[in-house]
Amino acid sequence: MTTVLESKFFDFTNAIKKSLESENWHAALTVSLILPDICGKLQDENLSSNKRYVKWFNRYLKQQYTSFVGADNIEHEFLTGEDMYALRCSFLHAGGVDIENQWIRKVLSGFKFVPPKPNRFVHKNHNEINGTLQLQVDQFCLEICNAVENWVQDFKGDSKVQQKVKMMIDIVDIPDEDNSFS
Repeated sequence: MTTVLESKFFDFTNAIKKSLESENWHAALTVSLILPDICGKLQDENLSSNKRYVKWFNRYLKQQYTSFVGADNIEHEFLTGEDMYALRCSFLHAGGVDIENQWIRKVLSGFKFVPPKPNRFVHKNHNEINGTLQLQVDQFCLEICNAVENWVQDFKGDSKVQQKVKMMIDIVDIPDEDNSFS
């Protein structure tokens, strides 16, 4: 049986995937960047938004953006939770990807998103130049979808989260003859 949590977040991740299919990159990126906020708030509403976001990123996405590089096999984070939160703020509040003036940023100064092309895969690791991380928009959004799906599995049995989810938006159809609120 599908839980309310699974159903609600399927709607969000499905919206991202449909946006990617129709090459509506901005819509996909917008929803992708808000989902860690929503998950974090449902999980721990007592933390500030930035702390929730970074905590969520560190648990569900950090590993995908960390590699061991060079002859000495040194661990390197190509994207930190702080930098992703700075991206979220810059993009959602100003439509930008320059995070140079975001107080929380840690390593990066900006992002460059590229669309997918046949026979080309340009994404994350080793695509950081002068503080700008290049990401393939579809892959980035799908990684967030996968992380959200993992989060849902972790919290689908949490009764407090389930209760909070019931308060989230529902977009429901009403019969044509009934245009009233009830």
